[in-house]
Amino acid sequence: MKPQNVFRLKFSILLTIVGLLLVFFWRQFWFLTDDAYISFRYVSNSLLGYGYVWNPPPFRPVEGYTNFLWIVVLDIVWRIFGVIPPESANYISLIFSYLTLVIGSCIILQINWNSALYKYRIFFVGSFLFGVMTNRTFIAWTSSGLETAMMNFFIILWAYFCIFMKKTHLLWPFSVSFTASLIALTRPDGLLYVMATVLLVLLVWFDKMNNINKRWLFAASPLLLIIFHLGWRLKTYGEWLPNTFYAKQVAIWPESGIRYAVSFLLEYALWFWVVPLFLFVFKELLSIRRSKNYPDHVCGLPLCFISGLCRKTLLIPGIVILTLIVHASYYTLIVGGDHFEYRPYSFLIPCIFISFMWFLNKAGGKALQSIIMLLVFIFLSYPVPWTHWALTHRLTTREEAFVMRVPVSERWPKYIRWYASLFDRVQFWLIEHRVCMRHQEHKIFYQHILNEYPSREEGLLLPGDNFPVNATYCVGVPGWVLPKVNIIDIGGLNDYVTARTPVDKNNFRHMAHDRFPPEGYVECFSPNVIIHSRQAVVLPRKETLTAASIIECEKKWAEKIKEPDIRSRLSVSRKFVW
Repeated sequence: MKPQNVFRLKFSILLTIVGLLLVFFWRQFWFLTDDAYISFRYVSNSLLGYGYVWNPPPFRPVEGYTNFLWIVVLDIVWRIFGVIPPESANYISLIFSYLTLVIGSCIILQINWNSALYKYRIFFVGSFLFGVMTNRTFIAWTSSGLETAMMNFFIILWAYFCIFMKKTHLLWPFSVSFTASLIALTRPDGLLYVMATVLLVLLVWFDKMNNINKRWLFAASPLLLIIFHLGWRLKTYGEWLPNTFYAKQVAIWPESGIRYAVSFLLEYALWFWVVPLFLFVFKELLSIRRSKNYPDHVCGLPLCFISGLCRKTLLIPGIVILTLIVHASYYTLIVGGDHFEYRPYSFLIPCIFISFMWFLNKAGGKALQSIIMLLVFIFLSYPVPWTHWALTHRLTTREEAFVMRVPVSERWPKYIRWYASLFDRVQFWLIEHRVCMRHQEHKIFYQHILNEYPSREEGLLLPGDNFPVNATYCVGVPGWVLPKVNIIDIGGLNDYVTARTPVDKNNFRHMAHDRFPPEGYVECFSPNVIIHSRQAVVLPRKETLTAASIIECEKKWAEKIKEPDIRSRLSVSRKFVW
């Protein structure tokens, strides 16, 4: 058998084994979040004929989701295969997670390996697969019911197309444009990749204008999907941005985001990533010193190094890397992290391992040294996350998992306890502010709230006439199991008025949980559905709620929150908080 065929056989066997192991880890970490059920309700209303709305007419349509393409995928699967979103979502995420590993492996193989490391390519692929697959953040987001795994796959695929596909072929602008559009349709922050793609397409077109015709530029037409989607959003919801943006974006929060990034760095020992980076930089500086371009002054050495990195061949990879960095930095410096456990950093996990190996390769070290450093990097990424998992995965009640702050330092040896203590302090601050809430807490909360409500089959039996209304704070599961009940979202994610109600800047901040409705707003809809002993009870109203009164309530309060004088005097209500 030819060596090339032997390598392909090994690669195929490796991917098969990894697929089986991934299923094992996926089952161990399987969970759904209450937030995922928000998307499920939008899909449900679509099948009921109302379109992607939270409450059917006459209620105002709002875009309380940030994952348009994800709900489209769930919608299609439900219509074609008859599988409801809570049953299909995690299987779809598993598929995208596996595809992410496959694309990452292809990137490893595409690296121009030096002679010392070339024959160990299968080892580096295996190390990549093992390192990523056993990363707790990557495993956590193989399920959840959210779009995270799909988003991560599209980002890695976009990077692969940008860097490794032949630039003069019509398939390149089509692939990078289509993939960038998929990213942007999945989440609004994906618009960053659209902007980067426009820049890349124009740069390559100007550079190779003599070799390619206008059809090559026309091949980037998938970017028009974004314009069509923005137009549809404006027509459907009357806003350029999702309602969730207004609900969550209170103020920039770098003091939270920096802690979020530090926690991520400490948990996975990412400080060790700089070792091959320094080796690479040191080698490049040595090569500059030996060349004729060596500057007269030491201060000019960094400039020579930077100019070397700005070579035309590195321009596209540089733009791709910068886009990934800006994406992560937006969540770090502007948003303040995320309510979920490292969700906005999860796409970085494959990138970190790939870049680590790229630096090792460019550093030109011996095979044994490179292999040892890679194994050390993987080993150092285990103690913190898996100690935390060992201490928390058996917590099964809401009381045990509520605002779950479990110190890992108590289980570490004294001589290295300082490291775990630093991690604990950062984590405790974050979780107190409802940032970086761990996977186990979301898992237990979902199970807890599911046990508080009737089943969807029972909810479908409720009468839908006379506009039944339930007001609650955690709306995902209630919105799904009560499809005929109009849900007033106290948190504002799915409510136009609450999402724009002023927030007292002196209040203690809680990520994505800072908004409350103005006093009297919820009462305007006469909530008459309560939950008692897992049963939804529809209470009679003193006055009938009509379509006209619903429209009038929404119009009146929408005007109030826009008028500066009234807006400044609004008081918020926490009466209906779940």
